[in-house]
Amino acid sequence: MDEQRQQAYLTLIERLLNCPNGEEPEILAANRELLDAGFLQRVEAVAEMLSQEGE
Repeated sequence: MDEQRQQAYLTLIERLLNCPNGEEPEILAANRELLDAGFLQRVEAVAEMLSQEGE
């Protein structure tokens, strides 16, 4: 997976984490091209990292 796609995943995850409650479906719909197995793997990695940090 290329670096540009990895960065796009991280940007999307950050937007989802920081958006107002209820806007998640709209953000996901606008970024459907990023919703794949690679995105899910990145979400899991970020969740694990945040969990270890106590968030």
